[in-house]
Amino acid sequence: MGLTIAQKIIKEHLVSGEMTPGKEVALKIDQTLTQDATGTMAYLALEAMDVPRVRTELSVAYIDHNTLQCGFENADGNGEIHCFRIFDGVSVMLMQLEMGSYTEIRTQVGVLEVNFCINGRFETSFSMRSHVLLKPGDMAISCYDGLHGTKSESHFPLGYYEGLCLEIDPAAAGHWIRLNAPAFPIDFTALKQNLLGSKWYMVGPAGPRCEHVFRELYESASYAERGFLQLKVLELMLLLGRIPQERAADPYCSAEQTALAHHLRDHLLTNREGYVSLAQVAAEHEMSVSHLQKLFKQVYGVPVYRYIKEYHLEQAAVELVRSRKPITEIAQHAGYDNASKFSESFKKRYGKTPSRYRADKTNAVKRSIETKTE
Repeated sequence: MGLTIAQKIIKEHLVSGEMTPGKEVALKIDQTLTQDATGTMAYLALEAMDVPRVRTELSVAYIDHNTLQCGFENADGNGEIHCFRIFDGVSVMLMQLEMGSYTEIRTQVGVLEVNFCINGRFETSFSMRSHVLLKPGDMAISCYDGLHGTKSESHFPLGYYEGLCLEIDPAAAGHWIRLNAPAFPIDFTALKQNLLGSKWYMVGPAGPRCEHVFRELYESASYAERGFLQLKVLELMLLLGRIPQERAADPYCSAEQTALAHHLRDHLLTNREGYVSLAQVAAEHEMSVSHLQKLFKQVYGVPVYRYIKEYHLEQAAVELVRSRKPITEIAQHAGYDNASKFSESFKKRYGKTPSRYRADKTNAVKRSIETKTE
């Protein structure tokens, strides 16, 4: 009699013990699938066992609340985070979140975290009352020092965020590279100094070369060969080490500036149909137009009208993927009476027409599902 599916899995993953009913065995776990409750219980159990780190080939966590199990808050929201171990000390997380906000508690001192925004908006306010904003094409790099940024409040103004997070343990990654990829001379101390200097956090545009690699990782991590992903990560590390430090934008704004800018933004975005008069908005808030423009750009990094245009295009991009609404309806919702003008603006922003963008995203999702079910 042949083996059952369960017996075949146990046999292929048997580390010690005998496959005899009632006998204790040790198994290798190479893939995990958890959701918010079971995942948290598993993580707490590993901590109670004093297990410092767990590495798998693939781990998927389904989150149907907006705290990502990093805090105790538990508001509405859902999302998916797919985690891939690239090599010792390096993991890549693909994030697709549909929520308004979440709270994160950081505890891993010395770990480099590199975030890249694919789609949507990502705003973070730290315990030190500073504020950063990520828009598509931006990256944020941080190294938790045990003092700053222990708790962060992250918000998604579009209600949707799509991005990539690269976590690097310098000691483990450096050891693996020296043994397996000595041709890549990556000095993590110099890399950190180049990117952060005396700061612990930086935000800025990724630039064409880094953005290209980030997007390759995001689009291929779920199905590409491990060797390809390893080369892409090593390439990205080399590129990050060559970014001039002065390119990094100052990410910090006071809580008061941020709150006022948010209020101004909400006021501006409520008028979808007509022309928005900056003079009128400035007068209503008892400030000059120049001060309004300066404050807005300081917080959001772009002029007012450019932000409004990009905001509506980003909402349109989300609608193209998440709904089956006709493109003409999505165009009108984004403030375009002329569908061809919408298509022209969309292509200029995303490099493809709305219909092609929708088709490519749909095919990417289908390919990812097919890969997971093989």
